Amino acid sequence: MEIPAVLRLLMPLPAAGDNKYSRGTVGFVTGSNEYPGAAILGISAAQQAGIGMIRFQGPARVSDLVLVNHPEVIVTQEISNTARAQAWVLGSGINPKDEARANDLRAIFREPLLAVVDAGALSVLDFSRLQDSSLLLTPHHGEAMGLLNRYAGEVRWFPERFDDPDYRKRAAVTLAELTGQTVLLKGSVTLVANSHGELLEVGPNSPLLATAGTGDVLAGLLGAIAAQNSELARGSWMDIAHLGIALHSRAAEIAAQTATPTASLVASALYQAINELLRS
Repeated sequence: MEIPAVLRLLMPLPAAGDNKYSRGTVGFVTGSNEYPGAAILGISAAQQAGIGMIRFQGPARVSDLVLVNHPEVIVTQEISNTARAQAWVLGSGINPKDEARANDLRAIFREPLLAVVDAGALSVLDFSRLQDSSLLLTPHHGEAMGLLNRYAGEVRWFPERFDDPDYRKRAAVTLAELTGQTVLLKGSVTLVANSHGELLEVGPNSPLLATAGTGDVLAGLLGAIAAQNSELARGSWMDIAHLGIALHSRAAEIAAQTATPTASLVASALYQAINELLRS
């Protein structure tokens, strides 16, 4: 998949005057005792994208695993101790029935945020109360259907119809309008829609991404790109989403050159995918 040349500007090479703060900080409220790996995968992706600093909030077991795998990450178990970040990644690996983690997701919105909202956070958060935040929602088909039926009133949406491309497009645009946020509807052709009715189709994406954990990788990558381009993301997530989807797909193809690609290998291949982009 070709990446438009203008998107290269979103992945700047480090300059002599840069430091860890100027290269962006991304925060994660992801992972749980049930699914700790989601936190590791998202953080791995963010690191490959050249982020300057990563902050993580989560329970002790997950925090310990994060530090074992990524000792440079700043971890905390309490939301009250979580410092600021240019962008956040929320919900990957969190079961919405886990009340402690659900409360963490709600509590992080002490002020308007720039955030990628994934997995468990999609059903935990009330988007009608978050209009001051700039969010990128990243549902798969089942999660999108749940959100649509939650916000669409008497109109019903049906998962068996998501094979119809026109139905998927209507679903993405409608969900963006109902939530007032940007929606990235995952699929072989991924749809990105904003609340102004704009729709972007990206793909076909690599079928090798059809494996557990790749959504966590995508969320971490998107969060890192957003943290490095926070003003752009507040105005529009469209270019950031486009770049993240394309890099994610290319990383899967690179990973497949040496082994059957797992989510961990896709995350590791992001650095090469980004280098290809910057050299092309």
